Amino acid sequence: MILSFGFFGISIYAQLTTEVFAPSWVTKRPVNNSKFIGIGVADKSNSNNYQGEAKKNALFDLSSEIKVDISTNSILYTVQNNNQFNENFNSLIKLSSSDNIEGYRLIDAYENDKQYWLYYELDKAEYENLKLQKKLQTIARAVNIIKLSFDDEKNGNFTGSLKKRIQAFGILSPYLNEELNFESSNNVKNIFELSNLIQKQIQSISIVNSKTIAVVKPYQPNYKPLVYKFVIKGKNPLVDFPFKVKSDNESVRINETASTNQLGDLEIALNKVKPLNQEIYFTLNPDIDKLMQNDSVSKSSIILLKQFIETSQLKAFAKVSPITVFVSCNEKNNLKFNEQKIIEPIVKSKFMGEEVKIVEQKELADFIIEVDANTQKDISSDILNSTYNVQLSFLKVKIALRNTQTSELIYSNELSDIYGYGNSQETAGFNSYQSDKLKIKLSEALFFLKRKLIVY
Repeated sequence: MILSFGFFGISIYAQLTTEVFAPSWVTKRPVNNSKFIGIGVADKSNSNNYQGEAKKNALFDLSSEIKVDISTNSILYTVQNNNQFNENFNSLIKLSSSDNIEGYRLIDAYENDKQYWLYYELDKAEYENLKLQKKLQTIARAVNIIKLSFDDEKNGNFTGSLKKRIQAFGILSPYLNEELNFESSNNVKNIFELSNLIQKQIQSISIVNSKTIAVVKPYQPNYKPLVYKFVIKGKNPLVDFPFKVKSDNESVRINETASTNQLGDLEIALNKVKPLNQEIYFTLNPDIDKLMQNDSVSKSSIILLKQFIETSQLKAFAKVSPITVFVSCNEKNNLKFNEQKIIEPIVKSKFMGEEVKIVEQKELADFIIEVDANTQKDISSDILNSTYNVQLSFLKVKIALRNTQTSELIYSNELSDIYGYGNSQETAGFNSYQSDKLKIKLSEALFFLKRKLIVY
């Protein structure tokens, strides 16, 4: 239609002749029995990369046209029928997923002010041929890696062997929907046998039972790691293998990842332990994610593998028991033993609680608190005695904390400037033990001593 009304007519004519009409495939989806079709659209206002978004949508649309049948002899079929398979992994299995499509061609593109459209086609015969070639190449690659895994196993490289087998599984994961058999020089002829081999290998890991149970003390400033030895089939050490570690008790906080060393020893790092006075257990699971983090295996393939193999849960244990303390208190008054203990009950009262236990035998103690107290005649006592008939005595108290096993000195302090008055040196010395100043200074010293044992 042409409108000609002077100046305005020319403008309308120009607008009508330059307008780009949407092609038919935008409004009505084409039908082609020999082609797969993918049409994608992206909103220009929602993305700076609307062209890439349209392509992604078109390829996803293309892949949805490709029918994928699940063989009743496939590993995927088995997992689904065991109700262990999550539908979220369907995109992994379909060879038609957009990540695996090859040979598609761009047929047309269209855009207007608001949207961008792309139209792709894929020849069905060409697709089937490319799919077959890719499948054969993938199988050959996986078979070679499986062969190398047996070489690692023969050479005692357990970790390397398992990693290669999981890598082969990841390579073959797009074909889990098929009954896939292949030629191999070993006993692995299909994905079933490969997954069973991985399962068996993981379950060959065990912990060596220790003759002694590790004992952990609560609220320690620092913890030595708990060490457990891992072996394969009860013999060779498990070298450089990662685990996820979980405490079965919330009162024990640990680092939740750990790996064995060259000797097969695994250290569980303790961060905090609350008083329990009971055995605690740790669950250790082989950490497949960390094992494969530097290898070319997708996370989704590993997640899929976990759907139908069981990683062995291993148990390690230790015991939480109170800190045991022996108090050795030597109280003297003018070099004579003071039968009426004054300092000792104060010291013991400061360490009564669920986290600390006072023991009466030195051999049973983790730590020893040593108190050495004695009174002496003060230098000004004679002047006071001659003038006021009063004598002055001063008390000196030495406090030390030692490790029972190593005799290491952990804390020491000396209390002074504590005085007592009386009509005799014995009475003056006794009164110095009763002074409020002693109680204040003793409480302060014991506070810092306790901090060496316990950190809340």
